[in-house]
Amino acid sequence: MQNNVLLIIREKMAALPQSEKKIAETILKDPVMVIQMSATDLAAEAGSSSAAVIRFCRSIGVKGFTELKLQLSADSQGIKDNLYTDILSEENLEQVKKKMLINTNHLFKETNNVLDTKQIERVSELLHESSVIYLYGLGASHIVASDIQQKFSRMGKMVVCSLDQHLLVTSMAVAGKNAVFFGVSNSGEKKEVLALMSMAKELGLHTVSLTSNTENALSLEADVALKTAFAHEAPLRSGATISLLTQMYAVDILFYDYASKHYDLTVSNLEKSKTAIVQYNKKFD
Repeated sequence: MQNNVLLIIREKMAALPQSEKKIAETILKDPVMVIQMSATDLAAEAGSSSAAVIRFCRSIGVKGFTELKLQLSADSQGIKDNLYTDILSEENLEQVKKKMLINTNHLFKETNNVLDTKQIERVSELLHESSVIYLYGLGASHIVASDIQQKFSRMGKMVVCSLDQHLLVTSMAVAGKNAVFFGVSNSGEKKEVLALMSMAKELGLHTVSLTSNTENALSLEADVALKTAFAHEAPLRSGATISLLTQMYAVDILFYDYASKHYDLTVSNLEKSKTAIVQYNKKFD
């Protein structure tokens, strides 16, 4: 499946040098117009240079300006239907659904590309060998941390997920051998999770991070860094919504890798947990 070039441009634009950023802005403003342009025309329209156009193409992962125009042309209907903008005021619900589907499909594909198989397998190993798993995330990342807790506690793992940082620090200080701290943060720059990661390392715990695909502080600090596709955060934060989905998707991949490697134990523990819920619900009959 071909990458969606407009979404890639939008995601990479903030990190581009100014000469290339002007080209990105011009393309996003009127991509249909660009299809009819030469590289020289685009450079003039953007107030940049032809050399910057070539560098820009390389920065977004296309071979050259001709390929860029071909990709834009292939998606001309989506461009005309205005599917690559943020949610607009009083937007038709069907249009909202189309935009969300396009963004979600794109970012799931990109997450598959950036999630490193060896890193996933290493985290599975660490979690299997762990005496206890400590989880922390703020805001939407706390939802992801809670999902990890729900999944792996049913696998028979001891898991602590809390927003109380002092509780986590005091618990980690007396943790058993092979304890793991798992920090979740889309930006990877939240001071609270960075402080907990630092404490975990000082206390001798193995450390894991789940962040977006940037050179962020949390991923650089962690022993093992899992990354999801970088999602552009628009004014209504549709990017933040999709960032949450990509993190949950990454957790599912980790869960299924763990389950496939410990299949019999996984099935047995899941059956026990299901049986316990059935027995508990009977108490209300």
